[in-house]
Amino acid sequence: MSQTSEITVPKPGTVSWNQLIATPSNAAFYAKLFDWQPTPFVPPGMPSSTQPFTLFKTDPDMIGGVAGMVQKQKPEQPSQWIPYVVVEDLDTALTKAVALGATIRTPSKSIGQFGRIAVVHDPEGAALGLHEFPK
Repeated sequence: MSQTSEITVPKPGTVSWNQLIATPSNAAFYAKLFDWQPTPFVPPGMPSSTQPFTLFKTDPDMIGGVAGMVQKQKPEQPSQWIPYVVVEDLDTALTKAVALGATIRTPSKSIGQFGRIAVVHDPEGAALGLHEFPK
């Protein structure tokens, strides 16, 4: 696999990432099911005190991963996958989503050199991530 410092940014409206909200034991399930290699990761540009999340890799030398996992906040919270869809402007997308009946679950936050994200619940309660890459 060739390595490059250039990131190809997905087009708005496409899925950029899939995030598992779960426990380490659930992460182990996916690691065993798909032979994914869980690796601790902190996005570049984040404070050194940032809690690492798990990056699932198919090859230890790959740049990035196939998906990620963060520890769920409460044991009673169900584990779930959240897809992140690329938007041109996160603030505009959040305003539009709320106007269409969504509620904000996680307000916008930086993910270092990878831009900003937020999570909404659609009008029926499904979680959806919004992802703005740096301009």
